[in-house]
Amino acid sequence: MKKNSSTALKIAGLLADLARLIVLIGTIAAAITGSIAVAGLFALVFALLILPRIARIPSPFDLAVCILLPLATLATTAYWYQRFAWTDWVMHCLATGAIAAATYLMIAGTRLLPPISDDRRTTTVLLTAMIGLTLGVVWEFFEWFFLVVLNVRVGVGYGDTIADLAMDILGSLIAGTVLVAWTAQVATRRNREPALAPGIVKAGS
Repeated sequence: MKKNSSTALKIAGLLADLARLIVLIGTIAAAITGSIAVAGLFALVFALLILPRIARIPSPFDLAVCILLPLATLATTAYWYQRFAWTDWVMHCLATGAIAAATYLMIAGTRLLPPISDDRRTTTVLLTAMIGLTLGVVWEFFEWFFLVVLNVRVGVGYGDTIADLAMDILGSLIAGTVLVAWTAQVATRRNREPALAPGIVKAGS
C-alpha cells in the first residue's frame, strides 16, 4: 500500500512537469505564429506553474494546478466561455479551488499561515476560501485588463462577476475540505515516517 502510494505520487509529479513543458512549448509556438497576446498570457501561466514546483507542494495539488490553470487560460483564449457559458462556472470552481489549495500549501510552508492539522480543520477550510475569493477578485481585474488593454474578448459584467466569485468561493471551500482530508491521510501514513509534506503537521504537534 505504501509503495503504491509513493508510486502514484511520483507519477503525479511527472505529469505535472509534463504539463509545464506543454505550456512552455505552446507559449513558444504562439510567439512564433505572431499571437503575442496569447504568448504573453501563457508565459505568465508558465511562470506561475513554476512556483508550486519550487515550493515542493504535494504532487496531487501541483498536478491539479498544472492541468486546470492552463485549461482555464486556454478556455479564455479559445472563447469557450462565450460558446459554452457553463464552462465559465465549472472552471472558476475547479481552477480557483486548485490554485487556492496550492497557494495555502505554499504559504503554510513559509509559516506565514498556520500549518494544516486535525485540530485546525475549520481554519484551513475558511482560510482556503478566503484565498480563493482574493484570487477571484484579482482575476476579475485581469479580465478587465484582457478586454480593454489586450483586446481579448471575455465575458464581463455585474452578473458574470458575482457568479464567478460565488463559484470561486464554492471551489475553494471544496478545496479546503480536500486539504483537510489529505492531511488526515498523510498524518496516518507518516506516523511511521520522519518527514511530513510541506505545510502539513500531525495533530497535536
